[in-house]
Amino acid sequence: MTQAVAVAGAGLTGAGWAALFAAHGLETRLYDPDPEALARAALRAPLAARFLAGQGLADSAACEAGVAALTTHTDPAPAFAGVALVQECAPEDLAAKREVFALADRLAPAAALIATSSSGLSIGAIQEATAHPERTLAAHPYNPPYLVPLVELAGGPQTAPETLERAAGFYESLGKRPVVVRRDVPGYVANRLSAALWREAIELVRSGVASVADVDRAVTDGPGLRWAVMGPHLLYYLGGGEDGVRGHLRRLGGVKEDVLNDLATWTEFPADVADLLAEGVEEEVGDVGVERLSAARDAALAALLRARRGA
Repeated sequence: MTQAVAVAGAGLTGAGWAALFAAHGLETRLYDPDPEALARAALRAPLAARFLAGQGLADSAACEAGVAALTTHTDPAPAFAGVALVQECAPEDLAAKREVFALADRLAPAAALIATSSSGLSIGAIQEATAHPERTLAAHPYNPPYLVPLVELAGGPQTAPETLERAAGFYESLGKRPVVVRRDVPGYVANRLSAALWREAIELVRSGVASVADVDRAVTDGPGLRWAVMGPHLLYYLGGGEDGVRGHLRRLGGVKEDVLNDLATWTEFPADVADLLAEGVEEEVGDVGVERLSAARDAALAALLRARRGA
């Protein structure tokens, strides 16, 4: 029998998870109390699933079986009955996520995993809404969930160790690359790294160092290419030659400290940021539009994934 999973929340993240699950032949049940959100997700998810198959990133027959088995539900009871996993994708609000966790804890089988897709809320705080917190965890994807392999797994104080092990095996079976977050921190790992980079990217524009487009290009045509292959620790290890990280810090540590001392340190977005970035991004994008830009992103990511698999 095909394994059944539930996705709770039919926004972009929920539709993305549903696409990934369906692309790998799982019986996917998409739950949301909003029929309009469900209708939109029911269009997005099959398109994204078939995109994966068309790019050689999922088996075509399994994908078609998964798409055929995709169902939508405004009632959580049939959506959660008999599933192996509930992937919660409610709005980024603690009360909303607790409500879904409580429903899933009551309606899903005792062996089912319950995972939040939260970008930064504490799994420890969310799991307090359940009677069986030992089977709950955070499984934070990176957008878009159906393409980017990363999934960050984090347990709360009451999460059982075997829950993280089971979750890692499940997500790996879908082509995901799990990272275990050992301590409950806001933003997990990847979002913290992204936030630090974005703050400096914003400040470079605010201070007149470079335009929005040139800052983006400096990332994509520079360190972004390397980051798609290796993380910063390995890259700086290679930068030190035979002496590794120690050699790199010995030769360039002082220069990097000068840079660190000049980086932005603000912790609240300055009032001018939204207008400044909107103007710069609109100039960078031109008349391309969101749909074409998203399609270009997905095609490039798929090509990169195929290249990495063939390496």
